[in-house]
Amino acid sequence: MAKSSTTRSDVLEKEYEAGLTQVIRGVVILVVSLILMWLMNLAALVPLVIFALLGAIAGLAVVAVGGRRMYRARSLPTVTVYCPYCEHPMEFLSEPTEDYTCESCNRRVLYENGKPVPVREITCPTCGAVHKISEKTTTYTCDRCNRTLRLVDPHDPKRVVAEQSDILRNYDVIMTQAGRQPNDVAMALQSLLVCNLKEARKRMEDLPLTVVRDVPERKADAIRTRLRELGATAVIRPTEDTASVPRGTQ
Repeated sequence: MAKSSTTRSDVLEKEYEAGLTQVIRGVVILVVSLILMWLMNLAALVPLVIFALLGAIAGLAVVAVGGRRMYRARSLPTVTVYCPYCEHPMEFLSEPTEDYTCESCNRRVLYENGKPVPVREITCPTCGAVHKISEKTTTYTCDRCNRTLRLVDPHDPKRVVAEQSDILRNYDVIMTQAGRQPNDVAMALQSLLVCNLKEARKRMEDLPLTVVRDVPERKADAIRTRLRELGATAVIRPTEDTASVPRGTQ
C-alpha cells in the first residue's frame, strides 16, 4: 500500500473520536461514582464513600484528558498546500513529501523523491476542454466528453489523441468489503456519501454499497484507489451495465 501524507483533517477525525470516547467513559465513571456516594452516604459506609469519591475524581480526570486531547489536536501547527489540479487548500502537519488525495476533487497528487510531480495543461481535441494533469500521466479521461486521451508526447501538450472506444460512459464505485480499518473507511465515506459518521457506519453494514454513481472513469478510479488505501475492497463498473463484471476485481 502506497504511503500518504497526513492531513490535519485526518488527525482531527482520529483524535476527536478517541477524545470523545474518553470523555464519555469519564462521564459514565463520574455518574456511577456519584450515585454510589449518595447511596453509601445514606448507609453511612464511610470506606465505600471514600472509594466512590476516588472513582468520581478518576472520572473527572478521564474527562479532562479526553478534552485536552481534542483541544491539542485543534492546536497543532499546520502547513497549507493547494491542490495543483483544483486549487483546493489542504492542511498538513508538515510539508508533504508523499502522495496524497485531494479532499475536493479526489485526484491523486503525486510526489517523487519528496518533491511534487509538475502539473501541465492539455486540451481535449474532441470537445476542447482544458485539463490539468501530472507530467507522469500517459492516458487521461476527459471530464467533459468522457473520452480517453492518449498523450503521445508528454512534453508536447498539443499532441493529444482522443482514442475511439466504447469508454464514452460513466461508472459506479461499489464497496464490497470494509476491511480491517472500518473507522477510517467510515470517515472517508462521510464526504463521499455526504452524511455524518453514524450514518456512514450504518450504511457500511449493508454491503455491497454503491459509494458514487454515474461519474467519469478517472474520478471513479480515484475514489476506488482511496478506499483501497484504507484497506477496503472496492470495484468500478459501467453505470448502466449491471450485467457486466465489476472492474478492478483482479
